[in-house]
Amino acid sequence: MIGPVLQFQDLQELCKPGEHPRLATVEAWARKIGLRYTYDGRGGIVTTVDALNAAIGLPAANDGDAYPPDLV
Repeated sequence: MIGPVLQFQDLQELCKPGEHPRLATVEAWARKIGLRYTYDGRGGIVTTVDALNAAIGLPAANDGDAYPPDLV
């Protein structure tokens, strides 16, 4: 992972932990969960942490109003 960007290797691990699935498998998994992605220059796909969070139903990682100040 480079900052908030998930690289193809990260997506492979999320798709099938402990294995190295092919691009087609990772793409099918990404489409199944509704993950927005783009292609990298090395024959893989990349996405962002926010896109992954949105696909799995979590709020954006950089959402500043996640907790009211009095709860911290």
